Amino acid sequence: MFSGLLHIALMTIVIGACVTHFWGVQGEIHLRADKAETLTINPSALTESKSLSLFLWDFQIVFAEDGQTPVDYITELRILDRSRYALAKERGENMPVDEGTIRMNKPLKYNGWRFCQSDYDSDRMGVVLAYNYDPWGIGITYTGYALLLLAMIGFFFQKNTYFRVLWKELTSSSRFLGKAGVCAFAALIVVLALVMTKVVTPKPPLQPVLQTPLLGIHVSVIMLAYTLFAIIMINGIIGICMSVAERKATGARKDRLQISNQRLQKLSQLFLYPALFCLTTGIFIGAVWANLSWGRYWGWDPKETWALITMLVYACQLHWPLIIPKLHIAKHKAQIVYHIISVINFFFVLFTYFGVSYLLGGLHSYA
Repeated sequence: MFSGLLHIALMTIVIGACVTHFWGVQGEIHLRADKAETLTINPSALTESKSLSLFLWDFQIVFAEDGQTPVDYITELRILDRSRYALAKERGENMPVDEGTIRMNKPLKYNGWRFCQSDYDSDRMGVVLAYNYDPWGIGITYTGYALLLLAMIGFFFQKNTYFRVLWKELTSSSRFLGKAGVCAFAALIVVLALVMTKVVTPKPPLQPVLQTPLLGIHVSVIMLAYTLFAIIMINGIIGICMSVAERKATGARKDRLQISNQRLQKLSQLFLYPALFCLTTGIFIGAVWANLSWGRYWGWDPKETWALITMLVYACQLHWPLIIPKLHIAKHKAQIVYHIISVINFFFVLFTYFGVSYLLGGLHSYA
């Protein structure tokens, strides 16, 4: 049930992204305090004609206690809806002008429009706002996010999944890893992830875009995923060494190495489920955050792109039980191939975390 819901959720997200791409309206507008600007969109299959006149009423920068580091931007607008203005003019009524405020991570929502703080002029008399009009695409995409979260949580409680099979096999053997050992190890992983989160999270005062509770959640979940991927990679190195030793061994020792290597592979496969789900959750939390900060939930920023590539690479590894029978590889060879893949795939994690920041830059470089 929940396995199928996972794929339905991903399809829903893709459909929402397509609706946004083909029918949504995105862009930037530059406002100066002495001049009004008008936004107009033409009608389409999913949108109707819209026209707004925007007036920059006030712009402020909120600084931290040091008086130098900005922690928030506040833009106050006056908005004239042209369609409402025409109707009021026909009725002989006063011109209806609305007010709105934009803060970092708190976009202004107005009749299907969304406005986010993007930049400001050096004299602080002008601002650049990112805007979008996408009443359908965002709703569909967010529905996909909600379904995806529900499916990932429910998956661990679903019976007769390969994850449950692995869990029973590994915890039923007291000689290898009992339930208490798994729980203790899981607690250790969480502690390591929290320590890594503390190390990599920027220290206050934070830039305005980082002034959100989503920062801690996003980083913590991603670090938990990276920690699990690191353990899978270490298992892969150990498994490769065991496979080499297995070839040279004979008799009972060879049998023990084979059994241990099989269990090591199954342990990696078991950890892969929560690792991939945490990475996926972190990516889509980041997408929600981006929608609040920059007015779009996906912009093909290098960090976003490589995180998606990493997710897809590990998704392929997750489907290993379905892939391996079609490759017709002998069982003992399949184990070492799996371990090699576990090691290779971790380089995608390393490049996403380190390589993108130092080589490609992008919006995720907060230096």
